[in-house]
Amino acid sequence: MSMPGPGDVVVDRYRLDSHLRTDLADAAAFEAYDQVLDRAVRLTLVAGARAAEVADAARRAALVTGRRISRVLDVGAAEAGTYVVTEPYPGETLTAIVSQGLVDEQQARAIAGEVATALAAADERGVHHGVVRPDAVRVERDRVVLTGLGLDAGVVGDDVVGPDPAAADARSVLALLYYAMTARWPGVELDAGWITKDTIIPLPARRDDAGAVTPLSTLVPHIDPAIDTLVTETFDPEAAERAPRTPGDVVAALRRWGEVSVLASLPAFVQQDPESTGPQAGPPAPPVRRPVVTGRIARAEEAPVMSSVPPEGVPLGQPAHPPVPPPPPGFQPRSQQQTAQQTAYQQPPQYAPQGYQQQYPPQSYDPQYQAQPQYAAQQGYPQQPQYYDQNAGFATQPAPRRGGVNPTPIVLGVVAVAVIAGLVWAISAVLSPNERPVDVVGADTSASSAGEESSGDGDSSAPKQSATPATEARPVITTSELVSPEGPAPTSEEDHPEAAALVFDADPTTFWYTSTYTDPSFGGTKAGSGVALTLQAEAAVSTIDLATNSEGGNIQIRATTPDDPAGGTVLAEGPVKQGTTTFTLEEPVVGKSFVVWITALPESAPLEGQPELKYRLELNEVTLS
Repeated sequence: MSMPGPGDVVVDRYRLDSHLRTDLADAAAFEAYDQVLDRAVRLTLVAGARAAEVADAARRAALVTGRRISRVLDVGAAEAGTYVVTEPYPGETLTAIVSQGLVDEQQARAIAGEVATALAAADERGVHHGVVRPDAVRVERDRVVLTGLGLDAGVVGDDVVGPDPAAADARSVLALLYYAMTARWPGVELDAGWITKDTIIPLPARRDDAGAVTPLSTLVPHIDPAIDTLVTETFDPEAAERAPRTPGDVVAALRRWGEVSVLASLPAFVQQDPESTGPQAGPPAPPVRRPVVTGRIARAEEAPVMSSVPPEGVPLGQPAHPPVPPPPPGFQPRSQQQTAQQTAYQQPPQYAPQGYQQQYPPQSYDPQYQAQPQYAAQQGYPQQPQYYDQNAGFATQPAPRRGGVNPTPIVLGVVAVAVIAGLVWAISAVLSPNERPVDVVGADTSASSAGEESSGDGDSSAPKQSATPATEARPVITTSELVSPEGPAPTSEEDHPEAAALVFDADPTTFWYTSTYTDPSFGGTKAGSGVALTLQAEAAVSTIDLATNSEGGNIQIRATTPDDPAGGTVLAEGPVKQGTTTFTLEEPVVGKSFVVWITALPESAPLEGQPELKYRLELNEVTLS
């Protein structure tokens, strides 16, 4: 079958939208939509001889979660090859960022530290990337995301990754650091057959005759000597024994790298355009504050205080501030020094006549001038500027009193009447008897027999009254603990009791998981395992949603206590699927304690170096409703 395209649906679930760019040969990426879980995803189809290896590597990578990793959501086989569904890739690639400007040392260190942290988390689960490169790293605001975990390694194969994938990841992280500051790539060879022909390949780093790369200190000024030594020893064949062996070693070497900022990573965005400034250009002019013409009192910063004495540093004859417009007709300051202030207005400062040309008429209260208010408008001044007395404060007028009816008591009265009516209705609803069917089966024997006799003459198809007690409480989980056939097992390290509380923490990226066994029946060591859920109060439960990273096995939902996890009533039973598995009960069950009991483990990716250990369950979240 040919490769599907936009508009097609893969495995009756993922609707393909537009093509997305990928630098992997023999792969096609699409922006897709998950029609089951109602979310946008990225779907990659891989055809060719390595399709099976891609599926195996992607299943192992699905065990790794975190905000720094584009998580693998689904893996399977389609008619066109192996499909790998991941979270959408955010932000820009490191290649695109460096193409717009070199990254400074602090930001390069932060980006490399975030990638190393993601690889260290994967290394703890025995998963490695193998071919970390600039196109596999994306930056979105303050977040760094590593893409292609599992997918890329499956496409390129072990020949490229090498015999020590952890050391290869550590080298690649420091290669990202070197590339971000120099635009030169010292890492894995990218001019290879597994890279598409249209991919932009970074320039290789310069090396000496011994194969060592040019030190950062010769290319970047003021580089941290510790970082310079770390990078030099990593890419010097003669100092290979001192190079970091795992991503965790790189995290320890780069620790305390600070916050990631794309704006700081692109200096061109914040530097001033050199063409807009010249050698004669001076500092930018301060903003001009213009008078505000409103009907309100001017704020303090809108009305600067004037002084008749020039400030220190201003020579006589130079204006210390813009000219003041004339006062309006009839202006009378409230200060007791009214006469002195009028004299100050009528007699300009001594330095004004020595070179300052007045922009307004003489400061005298000429009746002819007062009768012509349009004269001030012709001079460019507002006809009614705001004035205040600098000694007595702002001149204000009392606000006019409003007439009419105050609506506040009326509104409060209406609200009080509505509240009283609501209380009366609620009390009457509680005290009045509920309407019940006529033929109600009582608790005593006589009533029961009477009900049986009356049922012979009545309609036999009438629905029976449910025996489930009524409750209005919602099922809220308060505790979750690991249980075994013998009861609670909080002190045992088997099946990770410390992670049992993660099944109701509202974080789907965290999960509780069992140990890994050689067969579905826990290696013959016990009859089952699970988690007991205790509710805040008795509540009716009708559906149980299990979010898992596993596929298969057999799970039982039991209404029982942690002391007897294998007892009680089996409410629902069946296998789980990767994603969300929903168990719907025939009738709501009221209880305070429920147990998710595992009788058979699903098959997962085997552990690194131990192919016989491949049966375990990972439970991300349990939701009751």
